[in-house]
Amino acid sequence: MPLSSAIADPLEDAFYRLAAFAHTRPTLFTTASVSAVSLCFIVPAAVRSYRGYLALGPGGIPYNVWGWLYQGLGQPFAVRDPRSTTDFEKPKSEVLARYGGSARAQKSYLDIDTTLPAREGSRPTVPGYTAPQRQTTDVASDPAKTRATQEEFLKAVAAANPTVLEIRPSQLEGTSTPALWAKDAVILGAKMFDRKPTDLPAKGSKKDKKSSTKAKPVRAPVEICHAHPEASSHMQFSFGDAYWVVKAGWGERHLLAGSLAAGVPPTYLIVYAPRNEKELKVWKELVMAAVRFSVDEDVDINDVRK
Repeated sequence: MPLSSAIADPLEDAFYRLAAFAHTRPTLFTTASVSAVSLCFIVPAAVRSYRGYLALGPGGIPYNVWGWLYQGLGQPFAVRDPRSTTDFEKPKSEVLARYGGSARAQKSYLDIDTTLPAREGSRPTVPGYTAPQRQTTDVASDPAKTRATQEEFLKAVAAANPTVLEIRPSQLEGTSTPALWAKDAVILGAKMFDRKPTDLPAKGSKKDKKSSTKAKPVRAPVEICHAHPEASSHMQFSFGDAYWVVKAGWGERHLLAGSLAAGVPPTYLIVYAPRNEKELKVWKELVMAAVRFSVDEDVDINDVRK
């Protein structure tokens, strides 16, 4: 059915005006056209991304569009392959220095006879948001119960080692999330070393060139572990243990791991949610390995596992 003149005439006029504009201003017309077409793809994708962000639930950043935009700012600096172990195999010397030295940083603190057993099944889905980091598939049958068990274990470990460990609000997940902290440990995400200006050697001297591996690391309270609503958790490990956790399929790197700007240690991992008692036992061993690494090596840690 033909359009009425009341509709057809304005459309025809608009078409001719558009054609004339394209003829007289071709560059501007092309730019506007490409921008309009791009928006048709970008806007729906952005809406889907924002909805996915909200589906993860509250985390350590605002649970709104500002939090979504904030995490987006970290995307250019995100780890490209969080399941790669390459950075754990040959870490840089300046990074090892922040861990208290090569030997301490690269050894394993796992109390397992051989190597860490492989996790059964495929890895869960972990959406590519820089924060919050969550797994969205293959979670525990009762996540709330599992998380409660995890947090009770963290409290028990802290209570058994009150001189070196404590429970306090998470700095990374927000004050509503309890976390296990080392009262005094090397800050693995520190930008450099804790040196006073008067302690620095003269610029260009031989001592200056070698000072990066001999400086005293920054020491302060350090967050070791916290659990998430779906029962995944974040922990920091030695390079040796981080290698096995990722290699055996128990976890993967935080997307900002190793970022000095974000202050996230290079071995900061998300450990997948335990799905049964056997996996919960492995999770507890990973916690203890993270604790042993975070505190001084000469400190005896009381183990509360049954």
